[in-house]
Amino acid sequence: MNEAFVPVVAPGGERQLVSLRESLLNARQYRRIDAGHPLQTAALYRLHLALLHRALAGPKDMEEAARWYRQGFPAERLEAYLDQYADRFDLFGPQPFMQVGDLNPAEVGENFRSHWVRLSAEEGSANTTALYNVEARPGGERTDALTPAQAALRLLEHQSFALGGLIKRFTTAAKAAPVATAALFLAEGSDLHQTLCLNLVPYRGGPEDAPPWERPPLTVADIRAIYAPEQELLRVPGGYVSRSAWLSRSILLLPEETEAGTVIRTVGFGAGEPLDGPGEGTGANIDPMVSLRPSRDPKNDQPFPYKLRRDRLLWRDMNALLPDPAAENTPDGKLKVRPGRPPETVSHARALMLEVRRQAAPQQADPPPSQDEAEEAFVEEGTPDAIAAHPVIPVLVFGQLTDQGKAFAMRQETYTLPEAFIRQPERFRDDVREALEDAGLVGEGLRQSVRWLASALLSKGGEREPHKDDVSRLAAQIPAEPTYWAELDTPFRTFLADLDRMTRQQARARWQSAIRRAARSGWRTAEEAAGLNAVGLRAVQKAGGPLGKALAILRASPQTVTEAKT
Repeated sequence: MNEAFVPVVAPGGERQLVSLRESLLNARQYRRIDAGHPLQTAALYRLHLALLHRALAGPKDMEEAARWYRQGFPAERLEAYLDQYADRFDLFGPQPFMQVGDLNPAEVGENFRSHWVRLSAEEGSANTTALYNVEARPGGERTDALTPAQAALRLLEHQSFALGGLIKRFTTAAKAAPVATAALFLAEGSDLHQTLCLNLVPYRGGPEDAPPWERPPLTVADIRAIYAPEQELLRVPGGYVSRSAWLSRSILLLPEETEAGTVIRTVGFGAGEPLDGPGEGTGANIDPMVSLRPSRDPKNDQPFPYKLRRDRLLWRDMNALLPDPAAENTPDGKLKVRPGRPPETVSHARALMLEVRRQAAPQQADPPPSQDEAEEAFVEEGTPDAIAAHPVIPVLVFGQLTDQGKAFAMRQETYTLPEAFIRQPERFRDDVREALEDAGLVGEGLRQSVRWLASALLSKGGEREPHKDDVSRLAAQIPAEPTYWAELDTPFRTFLADLDRMTRQQARARWQSAIRRAARSGWRTAEEAAGLNAVGLRAVQKAGGPLGKALAILRASPQTVTEAKT
């Protein structure tokens, strides 16, 4: 418990390692948790929230959550809990933290020994693509050994984000960690205490939601019994906490003493507890950091967790923060609602801000309290979403990008939800939806124009009819669309801020101007790709129609844009 492995940012911007006890009991003294690694940062936040839920058995409701936000956590209860389970947070004790204590390869078999990189998403893991692998990069070199603090972070990372696949230790193939591929959303305050409060959703978990440090230690015999032939014993997480502290793999850190101190080169490694049901959970047992989207499959009513995508940043799917049910007519004429669900952490943050304001000054209806109490010292140079001087909620999204069971990237993005979101979330959702429809309309026009351009270039002035596959391949090589979408990233963030400082109509007009500029920039890229010869110039002249039509619709009334999209 006293091992310093939690990387935090102090008010002055300096980074330091502190103990888990320190980051929980003195959270107001630190700006945030920041491991410099999206998956490790997310795993640490989930661990902190799990500990607070269990130690404080709450918050029971929004009133209690707001009181903790304003007055701090009940320190005596928190300290008593940390003292009670202190030995279970020792990395190398008889009941080591988040590990299987008797998984020693010298005793259970050397086939259970792995190099520490087995715990890493990007340094040699079998679930990593070659280009993502540090060793595969020019000049890439993996670290030979970890310090205990580094090992603790890798342990948490792997237990939280391990992908499913072949393992051949206790069983042939191991299941993925509960939220291994889902995007995770976290609301951020002006200090670590506020951030923890904003994401500490109401909790009523009981004994069934006990985390590993409250349960009898898992042993090799337990794991072998789970995977006994033809009777794999799946387990359903009992709630938020057990889902955030799931033993996805059986791991034992194997310390070595050197002149430089204790290091970890190898680990005991095998399959962990197999998960029953969807990783994000169902019903009242849904992970609060996950956003669920309505299924597009008419035969499937179950929503699915939002995942980060290779080809687009989150802002293009901003309604994942505010998904509303998608309604459709069934063959018998009835209206069918296909539900989605925003991340509970973000919804809770909004409700908490309003409740804090109500408790602080019940006679004042608005505005909610600012999270920017400490000021510019917390605004780092280069941060695209500086905390504003009015109530806002910065939202972080973490996740790894995967394809066919292989990780090829990890990502962390930040967006600031304006005061408009806190005061009028339905109106904010509609404004965002309309803005994304505007961008999508022109983006589709640009895509079609690029395809027309590719077809015209391949036809060589009408001499032949190109095959559609050849057209698709050439169109994919013209970076007009990537240029367009990349240039809209910063203007969209500006649009969100504009919803607070100008009218809705003015904000949308400014956003549409940015769309037109980005479209012209994207089309210039296509023109350059076509070339300045006669064939290229004719192709450009012929292909601009779809984009021109989309821009004409954009210049029309907002109602016309909506009708064009539908």
